[in-house]
Amino acid sequence: MDFSEPSEAVQIKKALDGFIEREVAPLENEYDQFLGADYEKHIVDENHRQVPEYRNVVEQIRKKSVEAGFYGMTMPEEVGGGDVDILTRAIVGEHMSNRPPGFHSAVFGGAGGPTPILLECDDEQREEYLYPLMDGEITTCFALTEPGHGSDAHYMDTRAEKDGDEWLINGQKVYITNGPYADFAMVFARTSGDDGDLEGITCFLVDADNPGFEVGTIHRAMGMTPGTHAELHFDDCRVSEDQVLGEVDQGFQSAMSWIGGGRINIAAGSVGTAQFLLDMSVDYARNRETFDEPIGHRQGVSFQLAELATDIEQVRQLYRYAAWKMDNGERARKEESMAKLRGAELANEAADIAMQVHGGAGFMKDLPIERNYRSARVFRIFEGTDEIQKRTIARELI
Repeated sequence: MDFSEPSEAVQIKKALDGFIEREVAPLENEYDQFLGADYEKHIVDENHRQVPEYRNVVEQIRKKSVEAGFYGMTMPEEVGGGDVDILTRAIVGEHMSNRPPGFHSAVFGGAGGPTPILLECDDEQREEYLYPLMDGEITTCFALTEPGHGSDAHYMDTRAEKDGDEWLINGQKVYITNGPYADFAMVFARTSGDDGDLEGITCFLVDADNPGFEVGTIHRAMGMTPGTHAELHFDDCRVSEDQVLGEVDQGFQSAMSWIGGGRINIAAGSVGTAQFLLDMSVDYARNRETFDEPIGHRQGVSFQLAELATDIEQVRQLYRYAAWKMDNGERARKEESMAKLRGAELANEAADIAMQVHGGAGFMKDLPIERNYRSARVFRIFEGTDEIQKRTIARELI
């Protein structure tokens, strides 16, 4: 059993550090208003839409990342990707999260970038959607969640009905990441069957300029980059048969595969963030003195750090084992849910402990701890809530 990191992961991490130092750090210094204590006031306008200056920074990094070969690196070589496996991508994701908040999240594109779901594109769809996406010329969004359906997404209310050679989509989606800025959306709608059926759901590629498609309210989310999530409305949104992604009625299975990989990435990112907060806290505990000695010499502080360090290592090994199983073609539904469950808990625990160790200093916006404290909470909700992970684990056991 080999616990060493894959050589490719080591090489990519080193290359990414150089890329961030050369290309990303200068932009972070130039546009520090987007990262400082009042970042939320500067990133969006009065309508909560991200301002052009901020969007331009994100676009610059995206295009530089394409040139450097990082953008879309998990996609197959046949479409211009790097063919990086799940384990390597997760390890790299952990490494990228082990740093303060910055612009580095744009390097891989996030929810607006390339996704394996789009490998189901036919040749014409690849030319129109996938290849421009891989080149960083356009972005997308994953439109599944609805006002009344999140964990029970297969009960969705959005419907698509055949009208001659076209489809008419009617419905609403919410909390859609990159929704306000996507050039096209991957929209899931029921096309046959009854509520709750896993089959009967189809994915459509809907252009942002389609007259039946409208971006609604831009959500104001706790701790996350403002202006990122939005409602999407579909009112007799007419799309052609050519805009069906994959097979009709088989879209939900593709959606779940995408979410499964996302759970591994959340766990890995949680480990990276927790490690960053632990290192900060250890350094503070060594240097902060009260009653003439470092606070790290007291069990009340040191034991919290010891517990956190142990939890980090447990989740690190868990997500890597789950990714290894997936890369080897083994069923890992239970392990990926375990990793996501414990990773989400870890992200929240790490932020809480770091804030407690730093005391009043951790509560202030001068340090990144309070932002991590707020942003960590969503990990227990998206890509499947804690309760859904436990339900999945239980089903796999029983």
